[in-house]
Amino acid sequence: MIKGVIFDHDGTLVDSERKHYGLWVDLLAEFGVEFPEEEYKAHLAGVPTHFNAEYLVQRYNLPISAETLFNKRENATRASLGLTACPLIPGARECVEWVVARGLQTAIATGASLAEVKPTLEQHELGRYFAIVASRDQVARAKPAPDVYQYALDQLGLNADECIAIEDSATGLTSALACGLECIVVENDYSKGHDFTGAAAVFEDMSAAQRWLDTRIL
Repeated sequence: MIKGVIFDHDGTLVDSERKHYGLWVDLLAEFGVEFPEEEYKAHLAGVPTHFNAEYLVQRYNLPISAETLFNKRENATRASLGLTACPLIPGARECVEWVVARGLQTAIATGASLAEVKPTLEQHELGRYFAIVASRDQVARAKPAPDVYQYALDQLGLNADECIAIEDSATGLTSALACGLECIVVENDYSKGHDFTGAAAVFEDMSAAQRWLDTRIL
């Protein structure tokens, strides 16, 4: 019996990938690198920041370490995503409210920091629906490791077979599956066409995902 739904944050609840891409564009411009959006979509969308940094340092032979680039990106993130919430994904609020109205428990499991999630909870007034937020701050390993999902399950007091995860990326899907969760994917402009092998279902929008949930939780 399904008792809970665990939502990813970036790309699932909020349309943040454009912002993430833009932050990398600005940082790489400091090194004279023009960073194509298609490359971001193909290799970095939905992937934790430290993996992004490692990829970019090697790909463009940057004269700094991946750790230094990661720290520069973290500073830029705090100055941007940590202050102003990104727009909600169409249908995300409605889906969350629908889940709550049916008496299911909810949590967020994200590769982002708590500071990045806070504006979403406060400025979009979603905090009332998410008492539990599992972020990279609480775990040793970020996605695609299962740690954030396991932390969310522990806080919910539920088993993996009692929850469904909603993701937008292959990295997030791998994390949820590694935790033993059933996972559906809602594609966005940055994850469309990625390999979602193992997903219970893949949808083009959140409304379609909600209709699927309606059949699954009965």
